[in-house]
Amino acid sequence: APEAVGVATLNRRKVETFVATGPIAIGQVVSLDASQTGDGDKGIKVSLGDTGSNDTVFAVGVALTAAAASGDKVDVCIRGICEAQVDANALKGNALYLTGTAGQLDDVAPAAPLSESVPVAQCMEDKGAGAGLTTVFVIGRF
Repeated sequence: APEAVGVATLNRRKVETFVATGPIAIGQVVSLDASQTGDGDKGIKVSLGDTGSNDTVFAVGVALTAAAASGDKVDVCIRGICEAQVDANALKGNALYLTGTAGQLDDVAPAAPLSESVPVAQCMEDKGAGAGLTTVFVIGRF
């Protein structure tokens, strides 16, 4: 029988390293931080993706490593398969969007015509009750 390949060893996902502006857990969606003063910092520093601020709607991917504090490096899946924090009841194949819950994706598209209305990922399995880690395919946006 063929042996299954884990997503961690799969060479088809693309990973970039960013600098966290605060704590980030594995699986949380991250956004470029537009609140930074320097344009260079806007391109390297990430915060939790969240529709609650126009500074955190620039989703680039899903954290593969954790950041305990501001200034820590965080590896981010910017394209390909990984596990992400997804709201309850998302269905396989559905597009996933930023939400008002920092770091979490949902398959309900926001009404606002901001960048958060662009899908970040697609759900690769049905998500049951309760938010939690779910296998997703991150759509390359960065």
